[in-house]
Amino acid sequence: MLAASGALLLAACQPTTPASDHSSAKTSASSQSKQKEDASQTSSSQDVSDLSPKDALAAINTQLTQDLAGELYLLKTPPKNGYWQVSSTASGDQTILQYTPSDTSQDLQKTATAQWQYQLTWRDYTSSDTAAAAVNAEPVQSGLSTVKLGQGVTATQTGGPTAHYLHWADNKWVLTVQDSSTHDDAQPLAEKVVSQLAKTALPLPSDKGAVTLVTPATDDSGQRVIWNDGDRLYTFTGQDALSTLRWAASLSKTQGTAATSSDDSQ
Repeated sequence: MLAASGALLLAACQPTTPASDHSSAKTSASSQSKQKEDASQTSSSQDVSDLSPKDALAAINTQLTQDLAGELYLLKTPPKNGYWQVSSTASGDQTILQYTPSDTSQDLQKTATAQWQYQLTWRDYTSSDTAAAAVNAEPVQSGLSTVKLGQGVTATQTGGPTAHYLHWADNKWVLTVQDSSTHDDAQPLAEKVVSQLAKTALPLPSDKGAVTLVTPATDDSGQRVIWNDGDRLYTFTGQDALSTLRWAASLSKTQGTAATSSDDSQ
């Protein structure tokens, strides 16, 4: 009887947690969760409206490397007297970055634009060999007529009355300049290409790279620079031949890390 009375007395003396304390604990946990969510969103998206062209592009590249895994080739130099408006989209297994000159700074866009000036795409293959085969770099044929382009470079020459082709190799790159008019502009353009590449180098392919430049320009994707970086195939396109080549040469590789999701989002 005494033992039972003692047990009842101990139970009555135990402290109780007020309902308001339970509510405060839940509110605190909810607040911490909200703070983590806000921090995660801030790390993946940064307002670039007040940044300089160089800093704005750096912030966008940081976001891209958070969103995308692996080593990435990206533009790290803004256009002269302006900003890059950058859009990042995906189509199947292909990632697409579009660069458009702009007078104002804008955050990374998640929708494609029809007014892009340069486009960088990439797709991952099962091996370096399959990616290199997708470059479709035609070897320079022997036994054809040749033309000297300067800098010790000689190109083969083919074509007919309405189209002329100049074809030459440079390290792992194969370059083709096509004149689709009757003005015979292939050689002057090819000479400018050789002169430009003597000053700036294109990205180094793991196996193969191909440059196709057309004069006169036909559309936004008429000029094409394509190469493999391991099992990844990159394609950089633009409208103006020499400008496309110059911006392709300015692409720099950076290490990307996929954004880590918090426990609260699972």
